[in-house]
Amino acid sequence: MEKELLYPLDTANFRNIRQRGFVYVDKTEYIHRMTERGTYYFLARPRRFGKSLFLDTLAEYFKGNRELFKGLAIDRLQPEEWENCPVVRLNLTGKDYSDPKSLVKHITDQLAKLEIEYGLEKSSQEFEGRFDYLIQSISKGSGKKVVILIDEYDAPLSSTIDKPELQEIYRGQLHGFYSVLKGSEEYIRFCMLTGVTRYGKVSVFSGLNNLNDITFDDQYAGICGVSKEELTTYYNQGIRLFAEKEGISIEEVYELLKFNYDGYHFSSSMLDIYNPFSINYALSKQKIDDYWCKSGVPTILSKSLLKNDYDIQELKDSLVEESMLADLSIYNSNPIPLFYQTGYLTLKDYDREENLFTLGFPNREVEKGMLNNILTVYNPGNKGVTSTIVRMKRSLREGKPEEFIKILSSFLADIPNQMHRYVDRYENYYHTIFYCLTKLIGLDVEAEYSTSEGFIDMLIKTSGYIYIIELKVNGTAEEALKQIEGKHYAAPFVGDSRKIVKIGIGFSTHTHNIKSYLIE
Repeated sequence: MEKELLYPLDTANFRNIRQRGFVYVDKTEYIHRMTERGTYYFLARPRRFGKSLFLDTLAEYFKGNRELFKGLAIDRLQPEEWENCPVVRLNLTGKDYSDPKSLVKHITDQLAKLEIEYGLEKSSQEFEGRFDYLIQSISKGSGKKVVILIDEYDAPLSSTIDKPELQEIYRGQLHGFYSVLKGSEEYIRFCMLTGVTRYGKVSVFSGLNNLNDITFDDQYAGICGVSKEELTTYYNQGIRLFAEKEGISIEEVYELLKFNYDGYHFSSSMLDIYNPFSINYALSKQKIDDYWCKSGVPTILSKSLLKNDYDIQELKDSLVEESMLADLSIYNSNPIPLFYQTGYLTLKDYDREENLFTLGFPNREVEKGMLNNILTVYNPGNKGVTSTIVRMKRSLREGKPEEFIKILSSFLADIPNQMHRYVDRYENYYHTIFYCLTKLIGLDVEAEYSTSEGFIDMLIKTSGYIYIIELKVNGTAEEALKQIEGKHYAAPFVGDSRKIVKIGIGFSTHTHNIKSYLIE
């Protein structure tokens, strides 16, 4: 009988994972590479991608706990005796930063515990000075250099990105705190900071100019997450069991995992990375579901689209430079860096000649989760998004466009009064809702479909029908249908055996709903 596979669903503790026999994807080769080549590192990756586990692995390595690494890459790569260094770990997550004093208190509490751990007298200095005192005292007392590991350095900033006053307070406090690392260089053996976001403009790291940012580095593209090679190496048994349970082939399981959880790229190497959180849950439960998205989609993402009148369709296929993806700040109204850094957009292609990245949703799980979240923020009054989508899908498949229009109208009618200020101001509001609903239907949907004479607002294909849809905000259905006819939008599909249905829709910002529609 095969040994039961255990997946690390609720732990990022390296010792626990190794001792209890959980599935562990060996990332220790990166530890060897980093410790051989440098001292100060920074890495940004989306939440639940393995950053905390990597830091915990580093901590056990520097403490010299070699027995935990038996059979792993670094055990082979470093046959000589390992170091045994004091380790200082700080974690800025899990706190409410709505009070301006909360950051200092949270850091001070952790420093106090470290003083006790290392048998130091309690320092009466401000938190920057206390950090400096801690590093120097531990190093001098042990006769060894200190390892500094800081998890989610950006949590105070990320949780207050819509609160400029708090952002400025925390930015200044973190700048002073992290500057201590530069001044204490002679006492530091190794230092790594991780987070979700990279802040541009007035950087919190401007005083730490020797920090090696490996976020976009080809050599570290696979440091977090699961590559295709790692999936087949470490998860093959679980995939086989999944296939047996579902009565499908192993290849079909791989295809399901790829469609739902693959597609992340973190450098110009375009190394394919799977979401480790969703992979572990899917194989543990032997079921495909939206595990990562259900663990928390930040509403700040959808709110940023609403606030800045940004069309959701423009997020996909955006061409950007690497520097733009790091430019996350309260001064930048462009939501693309926020969507990228939080993992809801990823690099889809790289043009080496122009040095430009093309962005897009990584996979179906992320796209579905993001579109659902947008609908919830844009129309908080409607609690039946799933049933709405199912009914819309059925009506389109059955060739009932009038029923489709009625369902859409009913959905729009549920928009609460407080949201009407956005409806009146943003033309993209209607387009975004319509786009999200139709994409979630799961049919072949293309927005802004390009023809030789223009762009079709929405093209939807089913097994029996092709729907050409034109939307006019504060316009008429007649104008919309006239545009479809005048620009010959149906011409590319005349040879298709499916029935072509042309739909013109006029929206009114006065009634906040469909004013008229025509179907041909």
